[in-house]
Amino acid sequence: MDEELERRKRHYTDPMRGRLPELERCLVRHRALQMILIIYHAEELKRDVIGGVAAQKRWRRALSDDDDPLDSEEEVKGDKKLKRAFDHLVRDGVLLAAERQHMVKLIQRRNSIAHHLDQVTADLSTDRFVRDWVAYLPNRQSHDYEALDQLRAARRLLSERMSAKHYVREMDVRSILFEATERALSADIKSLDRRIRKLIRKRREDVARVNAELSLEGTGLTGVFDPEWPENRYDRGRLTPRGVETCYQLFDIGKSPMAVAHLMGLSLTSARRRRRMWEALGGPEREKRVLADIPKVRIRYRYED
Repeated sequence: MDEELERRKRHYTDPMRGRLPELERCLVRHRALQMILIIYHAEELKRDVIGGVAAQKRWRRALSDDDDPLDSEEEVKGDKKLKRAFDHLVRDGVLLAAERQHMVKLIQRRNSIAHHLDQVTADLSTDRFVRDWVAYLPNRQSHDYEALDQLRAARRLLSERMSAKHYVREMDVRSILFEATERALSADIKSLDRRIRKLIRKRREDVARVNAELSLEGTGLTGVFDPEWPENRYDRGRLTPRGVETCYQLFDIGKSPMAVAHLMGLSLTSARRRRRMWEALGGPEREKRVLADIPKVRIRYRYED
């Protein structure tokens, strides 16, 4: 029984035909701004760890005139240098093992964004194929809205712990060079936050209103007269005379263009154009046709390789 209900369940197409509504456009911009700051702070956290450990080792060697045989920063490269720097901080009591693990994951967010930028925004697409693909994509990289705040907190924690352990710090102008840019990006993110909250409230209202319009019970437009009945369209998707009349009858009973687009599988642009044509014919006062009396048209289906 459940399989039968699932088979009969109406699947709506995308009325926007891939064009993002304002809410999704704002979310794309919001994520893009956050990702810029995530990449910056992840790289800076990495520099803070490696640079802080390297400066402290040089200071200790200068005081003791004794080389540290464990790991000189000139002897290791890349990821090994970061791993050994974290090992040093844990041994020195600057970080706990759990804190080290958390910081490593935060730094890896940079690679997730850089290598899988297509995946972190794919869920915002209105295209049905993309949404279905994303739902079943294994190990998909999703956007983490908390990563930016966590990176900032991790850098503050590291700075406080290094100071408490009397670590020597190097002067660095990188943060000064990026300060104005970060302020501007952060202000834009806050502005988008406010806008997105308003759009989400409006989206919920719109969804509830459209859902209330989608029921066709008691309208006579069910069964063989369903708006998605195959005889309402030619093979290329253009409406047949019966499909046009069905569309007009939906407007007769007060359906909005968005509801008509969902019910008939039209784009929102096409539904609005049909509404203007319906209004030009007189709207509710137009001469109505009986769907059963409209002659069937021959629909030639074209199969292309």
